[in-house]
Amino acid sequence: MKRPWLLAAPLLLACGNTNPPTAIGEFNAPSGVAATGAGDRDLLFIANSGRNGLRALELCNHALLLDGGVDPADTCPSSENGQFVPAPVRVFPATIETSDRPVHLAGVRLSRLDGSAAGVALAVGGDSTVAVVDARTLLEAQGEGAPEPRPVLHTGDLGAIAIDVAAANPVDADRDIETAALPGATVTAFVATETDLLVLDVGLDANGFAQVPTVRASCQLAPVVPTRIALVPGSADQVYVADGAGDGVVSIATAGIAGGPCPMDRISAGGRSVRSLALSPRWYDENGPHGPGDLLILVVDPLDTADSGMELDPGGVLLARTGLGGGPKGLFPIPPFPLDDTANERMQPLSIPTLGLTREATFLRSVKPRLFPVQPDLKTCTGAPCTPLYVGQPTTAPGHLYNLLAAVTASDGGTYFIDVPNRQFVNANRYSLADDAGLVPVIDALPLLSPSLLNPPTLTVDTTASEPGVTRTTLWRAFWHAPILGLDSRGGILTHTASGTLLFSSSPANFALWQNDPVIQFAAGDVVAFSAFFLAGDNSPACQLVVNAEVPLRFELTILAVNADSLELAELPDTPDKIGFHPDECTVLGAVAQVRTGGARPWLFYEGPTAKGRVEQGGTFVVHQRRFDYSRTVYDPGDPGSGKLPQAAKANDVAFSFTIGGPEPTVQAGFSWSTAAGQGFVEVLDSIAASGLATAVYPYSSPRTQSLVFTSITGSNELMQSNPSVLSSDLVSGIVVYR
Repeated sequence: MKRPWLLAAPLLLACGNTNPPTAIGEFNAPSGVAATGAGDRDLLFIANSGRNGLRALELCNHALLLDGGVDPADTCPSSENGQFVPAPVRVFPATIETSDRPVHLAGVRLSRLDGSAAGVALAVGGDSTVAVVDARTLLEAQGEGAPEPRPVLHTGDLGAIAIDVAAANPVDADRDIETAALPGATVTAFVATETDLLVLDVGLDANGFAQVPTVRASCQLAPVVPTRIALVPGSADQVYVADGAGDGVVSIATAGIAGGPCPMDRISAGGRSVRSLALSPRWYDENGPHGPGDLLILVVDPLDTADSGMELDPGGVLLARTGLGGGPKGLFPIPPFPLDDTANERMQPLSIPTLGLTREATFLRSVKPRLFPVQPDLKTCTGAPCTPLYVGQPTTAPGHLYNLLAAVTASDGGTYFIDVPNRQFVNANRYSLADDAGLVPVIDALPLLSPSLLNPPTLTVDTTASEPGVTRTTLWRAFWHAPILGLDSRGGILTHTASGTLLFSSSPANFALWQNDPVIQFAAGDVVAFSAFFLAGDNSPACQLVVNAEVPLRFELTILAVNADSLELAELPDTPDKIGFHPDECTVLGAVAQVRTGGARPWLFYEGPTAKGRVEQGGTFVVHQRRFDYSRTVYDPGDPGSGKLPQAAKANDVAFSFTIGGPEPTVQAGFSWSTAAGQGFVEVLDSIAASGLATAVYPYSSPRTQSLVFTSITGSNELMQSNPSVLSSDLVSGIVVYR
């Protein structure tokens, strides 16, 4: 049903007179979203991939009056705006059956011969055809005495599974909004299959009904493995294909598609494969307009390699120039260098500093500066930036203007906003205090030692080197004589050596893995405690006494040497205060060992569950973390109090450092503390949706609507609509959820 929510707070139920809200559960794994025209309104189609069909949402698109009122000439009733196209039983939405699980959509904006809008939706999914949905006929079939709707059409077999589809709709050059093709004209669409790129001509027949598109040309994509395709807004001259197996994306000139291999020009993503992409609309800054397709946004997959001691690479969002605007082609440089800089380090992926992974991204419409308002831009803005976004800070002026924004979805269910020219997520904390002071990471829980000791060690954290966009909100721990992961419960056999030491033998012969690990650096000097003993061939009273009487983890033995499959251990002599461990009369004994850090660097340091490194008593550890954002806007390398430039060849910057002092503990002990990143990313999230997983994100604008963002929350079976200019400040239309 259509249920609006402000973040997690339920609001008034929105319903219409002719199409009441649909029942909960009408979405099943929603994915792709696209809009097209249908008479006096637009239809927004949502791929209901779990039910082999589409849903269609009605959106009135006639321009409002300059005072914001509805034009009396508008024939789209307000009661039907934001409602699903109904089924014959009108309390339910219409189901548009397209067969095999539609995943990605494209809206094609066409005109009948009388000039009225009559677009189609193209859907691809689990088979080798493209489904063609006649939007105008679908809508007209709901009226009294209307004819039966035409069935969904399908192209012939394209030869391989269809992966993605895109349409080159015309764009109004003044308002930067998609518009319909001229009466009788066709629109070029592109389909990427697993093996080929096809060029389609999409149009209507003489009666204004959709017809099966004609395949005009094709070419072979190998070695590219296509994941998504994108077009320059308003142009069919070339198509960009995200490479899911190679590096970055390739651009393919339409004029060169003539069978055989596709003519490709590659834009690198720094060696990363790409899962989603989009090209910028015309956008505006203080230098004037920038042509459409000037910029490229790429959602890159995580790397499949791991760096010891570092959190796993999460992938993220990269920004690049296409070269269409006359500047250089390739990834943006790090800020504050200008976008056309080619001499400095290229940017690292932007990623959300949580457990979520970025999924898809798109650009939002950039508002053109004007001396007088023109619908849908009802507020005067005479100079860039003019594109509004509600941020929430400072409370006295919570809305801000930007040159160009992008929206990106994440697996946590959220939709985030990116300030594209500044290469950063929109961050509310940037505006809470002047000169980025609100972004400074802090220690929000001071180091606490457990257990409490009479003569304790100390741990002091130094955040003076912390950098916004690097230091994360994280729990940290440092343990003295910490169990080594993977060696904390290792079975084996204890025997005596000729030199009077003990030998703990254990298979497999893989102790070198921990010796070679740059974080653990397992070596002689570390220690072993035993959690259990058992008989292993020698059933003598001496062995039975150890098995029955020894207390688990009572003592530690120093490791004298590390071999491939064994550890040589020093025996522990008796002292006046403590019984040692030297099972002289027991020749062989089974044991379960717990290997711990010791020696010169007895402290093992963790970021969450990830071991980061070891540090000596009285030593300092410099903590590096993977950069997730370029949060600062103030950079002055000559000013120690200003933002540091991210260092070349150093994607992982300094998060903070800490020093451990005082006496060593006499028992196992550890510190815990936490850092707060100082980040407040602007996020649209339905917090009651536990499953999350936001996938497709679609920017919608019309002569009536300045900007809306539609997000498929696939994991929660819902569609989220957000109005960037108001968001949570408008309890009715800022954030709306359809279920």
